[in-house]
Amino acid sequence: MMKRRIFATAIMSLFAVVVFAQQQMPMQQQEVSTDYTDKEIETFVEANLDVTKVQQEAEKKAMGIIEDNDLELERFNEIVAIQQGQSDEEASPEEMEAFNAAAQDIMANNQETQSKMIAALDEHDISQEKYQQIMMAYQQDEEFRKKVDTVVQAKSKG
Repeated sequence: MMKRRIFATAIMSLFAVVVFAQQQMPMQQQEVSTDYTDKEIETFVEANLDVTKVQQEAEKKAMGIIEDNDLELERFNEIVAIQQGQSDEEASPEEMEAFNAAAQDIMANNQETQSKMIAALDEHDISQEKYQQIMMAYQQDEEFRKKVDTVVQAKSKG
């Protein structure tokens, strides 16, 4: 599971194409509204469940793309670090060719993923802006997070 988390972080920080991934990253602490109705919270939770499924499918597909380009996940992440100047290692020309091919496919996959996530929000009749605001409140306000988690737990039991 840790490799997957590292992978998701590497993909999202390298390509930064999926808007939601950027929006879910904690921003500077700022005043966030937690004044949402139970209905708004429920809608957010339902939308988030769908968005999470879309993200998981995209992650699985991206891992397949990496493997299809004869790279292992760990090496892909190492090349990401090299690209970001966080590693003094080097990649062979063959590895870079495979990495670049995988990166292009992943970027296309990310664009498709973004469209699917927007469609999921539309399906639940929640705007991207409201989704982002509730997500920020969830990340920054412990009491609000507990309230949302209670709705999540109720949904998972029902």
